[in-house]
Amino acid sequence: MTDSAGGTGHSTLGHEAMTTRDLANQLQHIATSNDFPSSSSTLVQEWSANGVGSEAVEPVLRFMEAHPDIDFGTPGALVHFVERFRGCQYTEHLVESVKRKPTSITVWMLNRVINGENEAGSKTHLIAVMRQVSHNPFADADAKDLAEQLSVSHER
Repeated sequence: MTDSAGGTGHSTLGHEAMTTRDLANQLQHIATSNDFPSSSSTLVQEWSANGVGSEAVEPVLRFMEAHPDIDFGTPGALVHFVERFRGCQYTEHLVESVKRKPTSITVWMLNRVINGENEAGSKTHLIAVMRQVSHNPFADADAKDLAEQLSVSHER
């Protein structure tokens, strides 16, 4: 990611600038934690203390794509952290992630966005993205099943 100054897309707040690669490496470091919800909560607290912002959304979503079997929590620290950036292209990044490699957690996150969407056109588009999951060759059976259940619930 390049910013307008030609940088690598990092937080300038806090004591150290964090690149998206740094964020991805930190996530990878906790991937095998015996208590992922606790480890991710600690990591999010560190990010918040260091001024990490919306630049974390993309690395978090890619991490979720790469690790569909991790128990992220309900919804978990990472989900709460990235959801703070609605309006900072969070929804766009989430839709791209769901189209790229849907997982149960990202499908569930998309459902949370759908539930909070008040604009009919946007809501219809997001539901269509949800329906496409069942045709995505990169989606596992759990993600497809969840997307189907949630899509049906939006038809009511």
